[in-house]
Amino acid sequence: MRAFTVRRFFYEIHLWLGILSGIILFVVCLSGTIYTFRTEVQHFAEPEKYFVEVPAGERPLSVEEWISVVEKEKPGMQINTITIPEKANRTVTMALSKKEEKKDTGNKPQETGNKNRGEGNKSQDTGSKPRGEVKHASGGQGSGRKNQYMVYVNPYTGEITGEGANIVDPFFGSVMRLHRFLWLPTEIGRPVVGAATLIFIVLCLTGFLLWLPRTWKGFSQWKSWKPGFRVRLRRGAWPFIYDSHNSLGFYLLLPLLLMALTGLCWSFSWYRDAASNFLGDQIFKQRNMKPEKVLPLTEVSVGVPISEILRRQEELTPGPGEIIISLPQNAESALVIQKGRTGFFALAVKDKTQWDRFRGTVIPVDHLGQQVEVERFSDKPLGGKIAASIRALHLGDVTGLSSKIFFFFSCLVATTFPITGAALWVRKIFARRRARRNAESESSSEEGASENEEVTSVQKSQEIS
Repeated sequence: MRAFTVRRFFYEIHLWLGILSGIILFVVCLSGTIYTFRTEVQHFAEPEKYFVEVPAGERPLSVEEWISVVEKEKPGMQINTITIPEKANRTVTMALSKKEEKKDTGNKPQETGNKNRGEGNKSQDTGSKPRGEVKHASGGQGSGRKNQYMVYVNPYTGEITGEGANIVDPFFGSVMRLHRFLWLPTEIGRPVVGAATLIFIVLCLTGFLLWLPRTWKGFSQWKSWKPGFRVRLRRGAWPFIYDSHNSLGFYLLLPLLLMALTGLCWSFSWYRDAASNFLGDQIFKQRNMKPEKVLPLTEVSVGVPISEILRRQEELTPGPGEIIISLPQNAESALVIQKGRTGFFALAVKDKTQWDRFRGTVIPVDHLGQQVEVERFSDKPLGGKIAASIRALHLGDVTGLSSKIFFFFSCLVATTFPITGAALWVRKIFARRRARRNAESESSSEEGASENEEVTSVQKSQEIS
């Protein structure tokens, strides 16, 4: 019987936890891999929505002209956010929602649509939302709206190039539900995926411990480290399978741990709260943040044009970048502008400014104990930067398309780990059975040989007598 060592203990944990969660981890990693390039697939499926030809010598229309076109084409809807792209050949994106009507007990509810707000929420949970409504996290603060109707506008002509959901959105919505809930009810699927993610973290750590040299003496010898860095391609299938599980697992240890640790923020509120306390800043705080209050005016004012506010914004945050304008939904809320770079190596961060749209002045906000005009990402402490980047760190676009490509291949390789691990385990089982049969056959042959020797000796003694 083999001695039970510390290494053997970690091996057993790695083995049985891997068997327990293998299928779930395979599904979660595969769906995450597919979802990585959702935006790029959307652009490929309907390029006319997102790209335009740049007219020579022409400048984009003003924000007010874009708003005028959309409001004329979409009466009864209000604009929540306007996204102005950094690249000149991209369309302006507007997120709309139905205007909230004032309650009137004397009026009968419309027969078309939902009878009450409760039924509307119920229809969202079951996925029976109107065609064209997509779940879109707006750049605004505290709007509380998830289902938004998207409209895409040519910035040079004001023409609406497309609207509503992308043709691939139902597919990616299904992939996301598989990734987060395994197509199970939310209250069941979320903790199951969360538990599998916790197991995945343990698998990463125990896998690293098993990757280390077997003996203390081996830590000082290169020949003990060398097998953990190689991937043998010409030695047959089984050496390649073993090396792809062992060596690639080491190479991708940090990004896989990063995906798992950030993914838990969606699974467990207790984990998200603990991580927020550890980082010193609330994770996903933008979900519940509301714009600053605007001081009431004594005189009537139509407000400063948004284009003028953008001009003043450029003085505060000069340089190119994508701009997200969150329009106020009531007379007391500020206008919020977020600006950040986009591109192959661009950090997925934005600086935020809040404006009094009536006076055209910046509303100072409390940032790290000081009143500042612009909440700059670079001014945040390390913990605050991490907390604000949880989503980007999990999706892989923290440094633009470059990190997204790296995370895609990392997640793709992680999808193979349950398969290669199970294959190595099954091979070891059959190898042990084969060794046991060989040992039994050898022992039986030895017993037969001893019996033959005894018979021969008896025959010889009889002949002598």
